Amino acid sequence: MPIKIGGDTLALDADIRRQIELEVKKLADRFPDEQLDAHVTIQEEFDPMHGHRVRCELSARLCSGRQVVVRDARKKASEAIQEVFTAARRSVRRLRRQNVVNLAATPSKMPQMAQVGR
Repeated sequence: MPIKIGGDTLALDADIRRQIELEVKKLADRFPDEQLDAHVTIQEEFDPMHGHRVRCELSARLCSGRQVVVRDARKKASEAIQEVFTAARRSVRRLRRQNVVNLAATPSKMPQMAQVGR
């Protein structure tokens, strides 16, 4: 699974890169039949209400042509990364469930449509 890690100087930190790579591997292992192409951006930001925070953004393209984009900002980089990948797992699971429901519903509609045309 290809992964790109970008952002400011936080993206150069070895511990942060290692955590991101580990989370991407967990995500890929969780959905072995999905081909994921991921791009992770991690950077510091200043929010007037919350002060300095670390923003993590994951953009993952699935083989089914769908895309998952998840963002979160926390005081610690490790917390932001963990929250983003937890939300991404939920989103991918939801997309896969919708795809299964749509595939299951499509064949049952086809015979009904054919009968109406007679």
